[in-house]
Amino acid sequence: MSESKNSIAAAPAEGRFDAIRTTYACCPLCDSNRMRHVGAAATTSYVNWHDRLPPTLDWMRCDDCGHVFTQHYWTEAGLAEVFRKSHPSQVAGGDPDQKRQIWRPTVQNALRLLGGYASVMAGPVVPTWLDVGCGDGALVMSASEFGFAALGLDARAEPVAAIQRLGYAAAQSEFMAARAETPVTVISMFDVLEHMIFPRKALAHAHDLLAPGGLLIISLPNMDSSSWRLMDQASANPYWMEIEHHHNFTRQSLSEQLVRHGFSVELFDIPGRYKAQMELYARKPG
Repeated sequence: MSESKNSIAAAPAEGRFDAIRTTYACCPLCDSNRMRHVGAAATTSYVNWHDRLPPTLDWMRCDDCGHVFTQHYWTEAGLAEVFRKSHPSQVAGGDPDQKRQIWRPTVQNALRLLGGYASVMAGPVVPTWLDVGCGDGALVMSASEFGFAALGLDARAEPVAAIQRLGYAAAQSEFMAARAETPVTVISMFDVLEHMIFPRKALAHAHDLLAPGGLLIISLPNMDSSSWRLMDQASANPYWMEIEHHHNFTRQSLSEQLVRHGFSVELFDIPGRYKAQMELYARKPG
């Protein structure tokens, strides 16, 4: 995307979409009001787009912290429009054994950081795993297979119902409304934080829900990866038109946010599920 010198006030806007989106008043990471419009991407070829949604997505950059985020975020009415369609990858199905292999390294990484399979599973309490934005439920199923008491959360009714029909635990809920009777051992947010309107609130809530020594695992696109840079160079980066995304992070910017919210970053990994992804494992001090 080519950068412009426009201010947020001068960035393109269409009044007919005012009911479904709200303009960010300041940077959602540092609260600065020093922001620049850096470009717009056409959204009409996005799989979930329909004619009640804006045909472009405008992006801003904070001059103080460098964070890149959308000019607008969705209202409740806007989310209803966005969720009118489910992305094919967010519905249970596909090759289950292939998905078991995809998620096996993630669960094994978590077990290793928690002290190893034997020590984690030999404890008096069954370890819990909360998968936020669980989509097709494949991670919930894999964590359950390893022995975790796993629960998937998703804002969409369709994938939740599909997971439940297979006999796994899932609930239709926004993460900020989630509560836990006992502290959670692992919280995973795979392709979730970039969707959150105010990611700092989500990180703080995750910290509150986790048990001391528990893990928060976050995976999302890495704006500083070679893959991202090559897609930008070829003008073929699909993340700029993701109507469900509000933020683009780098490894450094995400790590800094985790540390500011009381976590220590324990592991960085590069998964192969989507283009340009990164995966960070962060621990709540015990």
